Amino acid sequence: MNPAALRTAREALGWTQAEAAQRAEVPQPELSRWERGLRQANSEQIERLAVALQVPASFLLADLRLARPIHRTAKAETKRSERMVNARLELARIAASRLVADIEIAAPFDFPTAEDPTPPDPEAAAEAIRRVWRIPPGPINDLTAHVESAGGIVLRADFGVDSILAAYCHVRADARWCFLNVRAADGARARFSLAHEIGHAVLHWDRFDAPEGPDAEREAHRFAAALLMPAAEIRAMFAHARLTLDDFVHARMRWRVSIQALVTRAYDLGLLSIHQRTRLWKQISARGWRRAEPGPIDLEVPSTFAGALELQRTEHEYSENELADVAGLPLFRLAEFMPDYFAPESSSNRAALRLIK
Repeated sequence: MNPAALRTAREALGWTQAEAAQRAEVPQPELSRWERGLRQANSEQIERLAVALQVPASFLLADLRLARPIHRTAKAETKRSERMVNARLELARIAASRLVADIEIAAPFDFPTAEDPTPPDPEAAAEAIRRVWRIPPGPINDLTAHVESAGGIVLRADFGVDSILAAYCHVRADARWCFLNVRAADGARARFSLAHEIGHAVLHWDRFDAPEGPDAEREAHRFAAALLMPAAEIRAMFAHARLTLDDFVHARMRWRVSIQALVTRAYDLGLLSIHQRTRLWKQISARGWRRAEPGPIDLEVPSTFAGALELQRTEHEYSENELADVAGLPLFRLAEFMPDYFAPESSSNRAALRLIK
């Protein structure tokens, strides 16, 4: 049995070892040893674990390449919820990667590599990405489309929590996976979170000297701001001396980022004094815009994975249950993790109705 697969299946449900052991009717000390690879379960115990953890027994036995998704860990409410998010995204990635394994994705651009890296400075790296991905000057209309044009796969998934909006994961010889939380409601914040994860992908993957923890988060944040709000263009737009909150409201709709991100960017570029920034923050708070800003900005819709599934359904004529077999997870789990792409199993088992002639 694969210890990492066992732990991932358990954590995806948000269960402790004691909770999983109780549901599987196995001793908790034994489960701990199995997860650490100190002992192997027998076939009967593996079957009980598979039923309890809602995965096929073959998943627990598979030689899987697991990775830890990168996301803004400070947004996780607890370590337990963070582990649950990581495990859910890993199960979604593994299933999705199996479903695209036989599909060629021809992308016109590339992510940086160890052989051809971007500059380590976040501002310079963002400029390089805009140049290499041929992003025109001005606001980025569809950031998701640019990620997919570079061979990344953007997957809308249910993270199991509301607080984390995006994540990134890359396993060698596999695609670059970016995740967007289906629970996100604000397109501006979702775009910035996606840009933040691209920052990790560009700056911190395959670098031996990459920073960790808060330093890595600060670099990814600076990259996201520079990618979505290039310094020269923001300086030109906010050239007049006294900026008002209305200026930032209009800029939000043009650049499709949050007012708070724009205020922070203007301050970091020296366009606002600390007193001006404080005044603007107070106005934002007074209007209740910390949580919900004015003017809806639509969520971006990825296309690569949805297109791959359409090929599987039309060219291979796979049913939903056959897709689940390829993915290696039950259909109801696919619908749980990726509700945009799969319907719950119950809906596919309903009786068919037709008129009797």
